[in-house]
Amino acid sequence: MAGEIFIGDGEVKPLGILFIISGPSGVGKNTVAERLLRKVGNESLKKVVTVTTRPPRAFEENGVAYHFISEAKFAEKIRQSEFMEYANVHGDAYYGSPRTGVEKILSSGRNALLLIDTSGVSQILQQKNNFKIVAIFIAPRTLSDLKQRIIARGTETENAIARRMQTAENEIKLSNIYDYVVASGSCEDDFLAVLKIYSEETRNNF
Repeated sequence: MAGEIFIGDGEVKPLGILFIISGPSGVGKNTVAERLLRKVGNESLKKVVTVTTRPPRAFEENGVAYHFISEAKFAEKIRQSEFMEYANVHGDAYYGSPRTGVEKILSSGRNALLLIDTSGVSQILQQKNNFKIVAIFIAPRTLSDLKQRIIARGTETENAIARRMQTAENEIKLSNIYDYVVASGSCEDDFLAVLKIYSEETRNNF
């Protein structure tokens, strides 16, 4: 059942759905998410801009790719319970999902899209939320295939690849907490599978 909010004169407005997409680094979840956003349109689905303590890359704009903040500011937000979930990812930096960012999108009647890891999903699912959550995990065909994808990017050191592979193994073991697990094929196959899930869930959101 979808949550509802009241907006004057007894009018009832349904809350949107929080869609979560996860998957190991290198599986292609960001590409799938970007295609889904373009296909569905901003009036129906909006990406939640998450918060991180890592420095922005040259092509990243603050407030668009992420909200880039200091570790001190991040710690303050934790103390103020401003995150739905947060984690230290790969031991490099902190990432968190702003509660107000999610709630603002859902209360407008639009659906929200959140890209987070398995530990973040676990944190959110343990909370009492008044909105519907649909969690999707994109799983690699094999760990060997995933490793080759990461190596092909040419951006990771051997130690970083080893850390990501260990993280991937742990994430796959916890994929049973998700509503859907998509066995990764081609980029097109993955996109069509996620689009089908989105279409079915939004059609049934009464």
